[in-house]
Amino acid sequence: MVWFDRNPGGKKEPEPEKASVVVKPALEAAPVAVEPKSKVEVMSTPSEVRPVGHLYKGSRVTGQLAFEGSARIDGSIEGEILCHGTLTIGEGADVRAKISSQVVIVRGKVEGDVTAKEKVELVAPARLFGNVTTPRLIITEGVVFDGDCSMGAAKEINGVAHSKSMNAEKFAAAQAPRLQTDSNK
Repeated sequence: MVWFDRNPGGKKEPEPEKASVVVKPALEAAPVAVEPKSKVEVMSTPSEVRPVGHLYKGSRVTGQLAFEGSARIDGSIEGEILCHGTLTIGEGADVRAKISSQVVIVRGKVEGDVTAKEKVELVAPARLFGNVTTPRLIITEGVVFDGDCSMGAAKEINGVAHSKSMNAEKFAAAQAPRLQTDSNK
């Protein structure tokens, strides 16, 4: 690594020496000595995982796409997309496909059904024309969404509500003959 720092006089300083490491044989129980003589800067790793696939603006694909990690689409797709990570549909993208992924983030235009195991996020200026199946749906202001949304928890609640309404109907049916006999007397 080379440092290009200048001192106040405008002259370049000589490059500092590299750190030396002294290692003794394993038979001796002496510790390893490290003598740093220069400043060491640790590079931080990016918090966001880089996509394994990126279809840039101007690209056009027809057929099935499968990604084994996160992917970003900024081009035009027609067909089916399967992603085992986060799928991001960029603002300039035009997608006419059935989409299945862990997480789907839509900023462009999508026509087709979207299925996500974790969440679907629609960020302005997204336009989604199709059905969504996911446990979590996030829609920001300025998004166009025309379709149905199905969430796993809603099915369970709907099943419980449906069984309660059936019980209420059975109870009403059982009560109906008694009311008729009372009115006949």
